Amino acid sequence: MRTTALTSALLIASGNAPAVTIDVPGDFPSIQAAIEAASDGDVIEIAAGTYHEHDLSLQQKAITIRGATDPDGLPATTIDSLGLGDNIMAFFGEGNDTIVEHLVFTGVAGGDWAAVTMFHARPTMRNCTFVGNETTGIGGGVYNLNGAPVFIDCRFIDNSADWGGGYACWETGQPDHPSFLRCTFSGNTAALGGGFANLRSSPSLVECVFEGNVATDDGGAVFNEGDACCERWSGDVVMASCLFDGNTTAGSGGAICNRTFGTTTIDGCTIRNNVAGLAGSAVASSGPTMAILTGSTVCSNAGTTGQIEGPMDLDGTNSIDDDCPVDCEGDVNGDGDVDITDLLTVIGDWGVPYDVSDLLAVISGWGACE
Repeated sequence: MRTTALTSALLIASGNAPAVTIDVPGDFPSIQAAIEAASDGDVIEIAAGTYHEHDLSLQQKAITIRGATDPDGLPATTIDSLGLGDNIMAFFGEGNDTIVEHLVFTGVAGGDWAAVTMFHARPTMRNCTFVGNETTGIGGGVYNLNGAPVFIDCRFIDNSADWGGGYACWETGQPDHPSFLRCTFSGNTAALGGGFANLRSSPSLVECVFEGNVATDDGGAVFNEGDACCERWSGDVVMASCLFDGNTTAGSGGAICNRTFGTTTIDGCTIRNNVAGLAGSAVASSGPTMAILTGSTVCSNAGTTGQIEGPMDLDGTNSIDDDCPVDCEGDVNGDGDVDITDLLTVIGDWGVPYDVSDLLAVISGWGACE
């Protein structure tokens, strides 16, 4: 710890305590012990490795919990609960100034709660991975009840739950809603919403990827359901510049299923290679829900009569085809052309997930795909 205990005590008494950095395991052997010792503004830095802890409580402290990263910038610090406890980490009322970054959450097996649970909380989670968690309840990786968390560059991989294999939410909007930027949902499974179940919430998802998720009922990647009772529970979802690829459901909505109430706005997204058994191999909506698509590519979705079924608003800027354009090297957004859009995407997301090989692919493949 960079500030001595005596100095900290004197500064606290005077009301001028500076933020300190607490090292795990250097200063404290466990993450929970470090949290207990921390005060608002402090930073807990956890060395690379695996820590077997569960039921971590942040105690409404405005602190930063930071793991280590590997040479690729991915988390090198893992918290594995080994199937013990109710969850790995729980938030109760924390704000966006509570930050958790560079951590892997894994090991939840067969309980009722997700790996990370949030109750009326608004934390910021950055560059975290939720992988291999299995629950019988709502949300495998994360369950959010009436909170507005912010997720940036996070990954939800191979989790399972009854609703929302990767992430699930129940009622938000008091006053904010969740947001996701450059997050990946891959290989998750659930009855409703293989990757993502949104119930009475209006999240925004920007530049997110949903691939290989499976729902046994509806919503291979995303299941969305609102409620007409009040505006904050309307289920108005915004998805911009997202990719939905290879998701599957036995029911409706190979990629996205909208049910009961709410409007889903899909802007500049690519929805391809998804499969549904009943309706809407790409997107299925049932009244009074509505899917609004602008500037999106929908192609090669299979298993149903229509790729987009149910109430919809298509403004003429979409590309909807039975077959996708031929994939070609450098076509980052899958629209059939390697152009300035792909170049700007690679530059904008440099480091995670793109690197110099992607830049070279764009340069070498410049032009229309053949």
